[in-house]
Amino acid sequence: MRLSLADALFYALMVGAGEVYFLADAVRLGATSVEQALVITLPLCVGTLGPLLSLGLLGRFRRRKAVVVSAATLQALTLFTIVFTDTTGTLSPPLLIALASAYQVFAQAAGTAWASWYGDLVPARVRGRYFATRNRIAQVATSGSLVVAGLLLQELEPGAAGAVAPGAGGLGYAIIFGAAGLFRLVSAILLALSPEPPAQLLSDRRETLSFARSDEALPVRRILLFAAALQLTVYMASPYFGPFMLEELRLSYAEYMAGSLAVVVLKFASLPSWGRLIDRHGARAAFLLAVVLVALVPLPWLWVRGIGMVIVAQSLSGLSWGGHEVSQFSLLLETSHARSRLHVFAMMSVFTGVAQLTGSLIGGWLLMSVDRNFLVVFVVSAACRLGVALAAPAIIPAGIGTPGIGRRRLFLRLLGFRASGGMESRPVPVDETEES
Repeated sequence: MRLSLADALFYALMVGAGEVYFLADAVRLGATSVEQALVITLPLCVGTLGPLLSLGLLGRFRRRKAVVVSAATLQALTLFTIVFTDTTGTLSPPLLIALASAYQVFAQAAGTAWASWYGDLVPARVRGRYFATRNRIAQVATSGSLVVAGLLLQELEPGAAGAVAPGAGGLGYAIIFGAAGLFRLVSAILLALSPEPPAQLLSDRRETLSFARSDEALPVRRILLFAAALQLTVYMASPYFGPFMLEELRLSYAEYMAGSLAVVVLKFASLPSWGRLIDRHGARAAFLLAVVLVALVPLPWLWVRGIGMVIVAQSLSGLSWGGHEVSQFSLLLETSHARSRLHVFAMMSVFTGVAQLTGSLIGGWLLMSVDRNFLVVFVVSAACRLGVALAAPAIIPAGIGTPGIGRRRLFLRLLGFRASGGMESRPVPVDETEES
């Protein structure tokens, strides 16, 4: 398990130095509004193939290590391809979108198999301490590499991404993405050296479909549909916060880095408080509060004029998404069977991926219709988010997510980072028969 702590370090270094800056590179390349949205949302939508592919391989071969190491290696090779095209001047926004999509497929495939692997490997009696330590390592490493990468771009690129001629520069991006690829290769080697216990049985598709159609699964279906509706309204604006910072506000790379860092710090710093809220009042109560905060995220952007307000706005984003993630995860734990849980989270990825892509396209159309007035898009998104949030008490039934799940069961593995929405994590399954 010590090897996995080292893996967490190098994986998080990759996230902070790599995907955090995909959007900035797209802006530097002269991406249109729709392309800027697609560089975030299309990879998330296509990436839902990763969990489905991973579950298919796990059901057939039961070799989780092979799936994880192969996907991790392919993820590193994808980053090296971005480096090569950035260096040769052949990278274009459509190609970056395609490579980011491949990157996300491999990330989510590895994340699903890893969650099953380490859900079995880590003894229940030490899970709380172990994953808390792993998350702290990931937080520090992501923050550190994000800062170093931003400072390198500030030093090596000819100017801010939104202020240079399309395609100018690229050396700084090649260096940080190359470092990210190397970090992921080291992570893959550490994973290859880690032990793999015998796989516990996963439910087959017939068993999962039977559960999904049952009356018992009604809360799960409601949560999935609500999650999709919320993500659609969120992604009407979410992909455009980055372009707003880089093009409208003309933030430097150092300032863009500071805004991104605020999301990371506030999200991780708020997780213990959200955990205590779940313990005392239940996951449903925490979830209802979190979705209201998510609805309010676009509002501070209406008054942003400099880096100070950017940090305030990004801090609210980190706080709200931290609460949303753990409370939604808790609700799904309460309403799903352990054997079908990976399938439930795979379905969640599909639902939200399609909703995110749809929302971003609606937002892109609206942005072009109002002559790139970002504030109009932010207001419309906030209004739609609030409408969904106000419907949450009726959609999420009372009586689920009651107090008692315990903070030590909220085990999340860092999966990635989106400048528009903060950290993305993959839940590690908990065997309900074991002591936690």
